[in-house]
Amino acid sequence: MNLSEHSKGLSNLRKVSILISVFCLSLGLVKTLSAQPTFQFTIQSWATYTSYDKYEFNSDSSALVLDETTTQLGAGIRRARLRGKMTKGNVDAFVQFDAATATMMDAQIDYNFNDNMKVRLGRFVGAGSQAGGITSHTAIDFAERSIVGRKWSSAVGRPDYRTLGMAVIGKFNRFNYQVMAQNGDANLNLIPYGTKSSNSDEDTGAIPQLDFAISSKIGSAMNVGLHYGLPNEDRINVSSATGFFYFKPSDYTKGAFRSKVDFARVVNHANADDEVSLGWGLGGFFMLSEKIELGAGYQTWDKNVDVDKDAFGNILLAASYSPDPDHWKDSLFKLVATFKTAEADNEPLDPLVIHLVWQAYMH
Repeated sequence: MNLSEHSKGLSNLRKVSILISVFCLSLGLVKTLSAQPTFQFTIQSWATYTSYDKYEFNSDSSALVLDETTTQLGAGIRRARLRGKMTKGNVDAFVQFDAATATMMDAQIDYNFNDNMKVRLGRFVGAGSQAGGITSHTAIDFAERSIVGRKWSSAVGRPDYRTLGMAVIGKFNRFNYQVMAQNGDANLNLIPYGTKSSNSDEDTGAIPQLDFAISSKIGSAMNVGLHYGLPNEDRINVSSATGFFYFKPSDYTKGAFRSKVDFARVVNHANADDEVSLGWGLGGFFMLSEKIELGAGYQTWDKNVDVDKDAFGNILLAASYSPDPDHWKDSLFKLVATFKTAEADNEPLDPLVIHLVWQAYMH
């Protein structure tokens, strides 16, 4: 290891140490306030096997030709999350750090008016694609979240699914709703003046980015929902519509089946001609035994529906094993094969990826 690599390693270690220190001090403050703190920890380690196609130009540099197919094997930490929750009176607070990336993920405060309505302020996963951050990292079906949620979040300026803003969250009869006013650019920790989004040359102004969501549970097995985000030319000039339909019986045991359908449409209004992106995903899962679930899925994303041969997708096969069915997520093993597809020539470069994921969830 050279001096530069050593210094970089020490720098990353300091970042993690600082975050853990802040987290622990926060927990100490919570106890000082005589609140009711709870703590959660998640570790997801994984090993990955990849086949990789290497292309080179031919002798006259007129075309790419396959030079060789190589393979790669590696291991790493996907997530190492530390979370703290506190409740005092009508106020709930939640903070989450990821030690693997030395990143603050969430920092939010809720004020509960009653059981059916609350206001949230801070950095949080707000109204958006159900296939994105609304699906907890402890409940991901395959190795990663669907490309529907991932590509949607990147397109609307929320690469880690989160944003800074305020939301009214409530329930009316059988419907859950959320109205969110946010900064648009998730990296924009707003100051009172002279603030510009990375996607605009103008000051952000007084009008926030607005998102609306509604969902409902139908019977005991079906959940449906819709979301719409408005464009804002001074923030993120993108509109989006997402939806989901999930089926899971209340008695999901051996021999039972569940399914998922996700949809997202994003329109970029930044140029003279709107650019429309479209994605959808399907997933089906079967409980082979009390401890083993089998799953299969297909996900696709078309970056621009007016451009030929730019769509791509994933075909997924998975087997999940939990030694404790009553606490399925606490210790979970997943073996996932991802077969990548693409309309473009000579893509994808890595057509096959196999993940072995081991999750430990302590709460």
